[in-house]
Amino acid sequence: MTEETGGKVTLMNAVWATELFTPRDGVGETATYGRQMHAFWINGNENLEMVPGVLTDWSVSDDGLSWDLTLRDGITFHNGDALTINDAMFTMEFTFGPEAVTESISPSVQAEAAETASIEATGPNTLRVTHTSPKAFFPFFISDLSFGIAGVLLPKTYFESLGQTGYNEAPIGAGPFRLDKHVISEQILLERYEDYFDPERGPSFQTLDMRLVPEVATRVAALRAGDADVIEANLAVKDQVEDGGGRMIWSQESSYIWILLPGCWEEQFPCHKKGVRQALDYAIDKDLIINSLYGPEAAVAKGWNWATPNALGYSEDLDPVPLDVEKAQQLLADAGYPDGEGFGTLEIHTWKAGDVPFLPEQAQLIADMWEKNLGIDVEVIVGEAATVRERWFDRQLDGKVIVRANETRWDGGSITNAIYGNPEGGAHLGGRRDDLIAIAKDALTVVDPALRQEAFNQAYKLLREERYEFGTGYVNLPWGVGPRIAEWEPWPVVAYQTAIWTMKLN
Repeated sequence: MTEETGGKVTLMNAVWATELFTPRDGVGETATYGRQMHAFWINGNENLEMVPGVLTDWSVSDDGLSWDLTLRDGITFHNGDALTINDAMFTMEFTFGPEAVTESISPSVQAEAAETASIEATGPNTLRVTHTSPKAFFPFFISDLSFGIAGVLLPKTYFESLGQTGYNEAPIGAGPFRLDKHVISEQILLERYEDYFDPERGPSFQTLDMRLVPEVATRVAALRAGDADVIEANLAVKDQVEDGGGRMIWSQESSYIWILLPGCWEEQFPCHKKGVRQALDYAIDKDLIINSLYGPEAAVAKGWNWATPNALGYSEDLDPVPLDVEKAQQLLADAGYPDGEGFGTLEIHTWKAGDVPFLPEQAQLIADMWEKNLGIDVEVIVGEAATVRERWFDRQLDGKVIVRANETRWDGGSITNAIYGNPEGGAHLGGRRDDLIAIAKDALTVVDPALRQEAFNQAYKLLREERYEFGTGYVNLPWGVGPRIAEWEPWPVVAYQTAIWTMKLN
């Protein structure tokens, strides 16, 4: 904890998602507040390295199936209760036990739970998690480098006294801030927890006042008026932020633009044919989209979805394919839809995202390109993030297209498992094909750190070729920062606000 520990920071996000606080209830955007309130099994740092958090040590068995975890002493929850092996066992069972397969809303948590064979206490401060197949990504998945809040610790006695609903209404954690007030869809007010176990990551100010403000114009107006200190911004408002006395701070490589084609294993859909999926990809001018909507400072047409340039498994030959209208038209004609004849209307579903501005505008540009270059009728439907996700997982968007933002991550093992390795999961995209399941599983079984880059790279190349998903590139998230913020160093390749303890006030 620093000596200067007074003051308040008001931070405005565009999306919070569920506004719930348990690992089963978490999606990517829950990290906005979850990282502040909760302690994680494993911490990360600015170099994308995993370092001790609640765990002081973690090691894997020779066969790659079992992870042995050692708890730190001296951690307390916000109500003063000590964090013990009972809390650790309860949390691990709640997050990855059998019930999580159906009760978690996160496809990645569902997939991990489905392949968790056992969870056992092996000593007064040690436990062992065993999987049905090697999971080299497991430590990363339960760290604060990962998306969402799959790696947070829960207080067993307190949780069981309230139940899951009651806990979500009055949550406590063991993180650097405790919850003081929660107004749904409006405010999450957090106060510094004086007994936080990691003083070096303790905040230098007393209060973090988080506000949910979907419209960027309203956020900018609040920043200029001094009613906000940090806002999710975009490049289009850079001049307004700076003219009002603020500046821009960038979270580098924080999110990617994801184009998904769910349910394409069903033969009645045109996307069942690989040539159709490839045609849709080749008909998009990614550079035009990036340059017209974002500019090179804010976005880059590189990477294959979560395999961005600083992620495990990346190589330049995974970058988005360039526009090739002639090739796209030939692929579509060979698939039986010359000039779009007989294709029908293709729906694109999207939403307004805080981490990737102009998502609906991007979806419309893609629709215009498909209509112009392929002759396909396209309709863009803008909805709410939670609703679109729910419809996707319930298979209501099969045969359609989703254009969405998603969080970058250094280790894409958990999402690879959910998207390709778990054919019965709601998020599965890989055609329910045994060959693609095997490709994903083979990469995930590689535990040796020296071999994982090559294993993931080869798997990503093969999966990318099938075009069940593709993208236009990644974005650097700009934060508008007011004059009260002297410094802040958010992490790269991790979405939303990170490293709050580096934020210092003037």
